[in-house]
Amino acid sequence: KNKEAVSTTPYRLRKRLPAPGLYLESESEYSASCSEEEEDQQEVNTVLSGQKTPAKTKASCVPPPRNTLPRKNKKDKMSNLVEEYFEAHSSSKVHTSDRMLQKLRKRRLDQQTLHDLLKKAPLAYAAEIKDLNQQHESLFSKWMLQLHLGFNIVLYGLGSKRDLLEKFRTSVLQDSVHLVVNGYFPSITVRSILNSITEEVLDHIGTFRSPLDQLEFIIKKFREDSSLELYVLIHNLDSQMLRGERSQQILAQLSSLPSIYLIASIDHINAPLMWDQAKLSLYNWLWYETTTFKPYVEETSYENSLLVQQSGSLALSSLTHVLRSLTSNARGIFRLLAQYQLENKDNPSYAGLSFQDFYQKCREAFLVNSDLTLRAQLTEFRDHKLIRTKR
Repeated sequence: KNKEAVSTTPYRLRKRLPAPGLYLESESEYSASCSEEEEDQQEVNTVLSGQKTPAKTKASCVPPPRNTLPRKNKKDKMSNLVEEYFEAHSSSKVHTSDRMLQKLRKRRLDQQTLHDLLKKAPLAYAAEIKDLNQQHESLFSKWMLQLHLGFNIVLYGLGSKRDLLEKFRTSVLQDSVHLVVNGYFPSITVRSILNSITEEVLDHIGTFRSPLDQLEFIIKKFREDSSLELYVLIHNLDSQMLRGERSQQILAQLSSLPSIYLIASIDHINAPLMWDQAKLSLYNWLWYETTTFKPYVEETSYENSLLVQQSGSLALSSLTHVLRSLTSNARGIFRLLAQYQLENKDNPSYAGLSFQDFYQKCREAFLVNSDLTLRAQLTEFRDHKLIRTKR
């Protein structure tokens, strides 16, 4: 028998030959121990050309194959998803429907026609709503008792509470001095409320430097005369014109007087956020949930509607409500100014009426006694956006 040649090279020094088909990236893939063994093997040349390296030693120094291709695809996929997310959220365009009221072929209605149509619309659950409002009306005597005990009353709930407060005024306050404030009116101001108290209730003729001075005057008068009593009813105390910090502070100080009784309604869901702890202590509210389910017809009559043709009817309606709240002298001043405006409407060179000429006309009509009174009245007209002035 022919004896096979056996290598005498130690097993540790045998050259490691990679099997064909194994994944090799570069020589740097080998470990440091393999490199040292290859340097030692350069001195050993006794390995036969046909000798096969055992499978056990082949895998000892060859690094395991790396599955880099799927991992790379996974990273690319994640980066693409991230880019798509930010691209989708970085767009400033808002996609909305192009179905608008302007594209309707039906022409818009005037304010009075829309009001008449809404009035003819049947009210759902009319009997149940009537019973609910009767339950609220049964609390009128309780409200009066609590007002005289030093509390103020605020009404909240779904639906217009204007009719409920009006029923309270006509049935309970008919023989008492009371002031009604329509807070939903677009040009109502706290100054106009203070003017109504000083002129109509206190019969004071004169001007004040600021609403705070006027408030101090009212507080002083009510504290000096204990027989003075005033009921103040405010529709929509949380309206846009009255929800300011200054207006709420003045109204809260007024309501804290023992002889001023305040009952108000709110409709905004975040209305209580207007008041901090100091204002709440001044108001001293008793909260009543008075859900009426009645539509806000009067409260929204001053808003511009997409169903209504824009005209001067809205401004005329606002003017009517302002004139109702003015004193007789203030109405006379405005009437005098309107007459002069109408007389000169066809004059192309008419640039307005000077203050001195207008003051002279008001003095002749016994409407004012000083220029300060006229300036204060013109300021109120300007606050209500009834007139425009220029220097």
